[in-house]
Amino acid sequence: MSIDSTQPDRAADPRSSYLVALSVAEQIVAGAPVIPQSITANRYDGGLELHLASPADVAVFARWIGVHVTTTRTTTKYPFETGAAGTWHGVGFRAWVMHEDASWVQRQQDQAGELVNQAHDMYDLDADSAAVVPGCVRVGYVTASADSEGVEVAS
Repeated sequence: MSIDSTQPDRAADPRSSYLVALSVAEQIVAGAPVIPQSITANRYDGGLELHLASPADVAVFARWIGVHVTTTRTTTKYPFETGAAGTWHGVGFRAWVMHEDASWVQRQQDQAGELVNQAHDMYDLDADSAAVVPGCVRVGYVTASADSEGVEVAS
């Protein structure tokens, strides 16, 4: 059974936010290359929280759905939170995992540095250029809140 309720009037009936979010959750479970550990539907914002098993799962999910991955430091038991957020079929989502895999974070930072160098070489940009080529975001997969300030993406 499928409820394809992706466009009801959310203001008319508070249940509609749940129905829309659950419909999108169903589509994600059916089509995503990774299966979430848990999915939470929130009425207050009509969104979804997708808890995944590993930072690599977040990266695979983000690539599938077309968003960027961010890793930040935390002050909890696990030092890193890797997540991806966006909107899909009108429903906001956040896919995330808490982890302590510092080697994964380092690999992603190294890969991001390689992508930056390739983009700068390919488009003959200065090493300190703030210009960004669409699809080659300066900070790559892993960003920290301080790194993302002041970065503009050219459209």
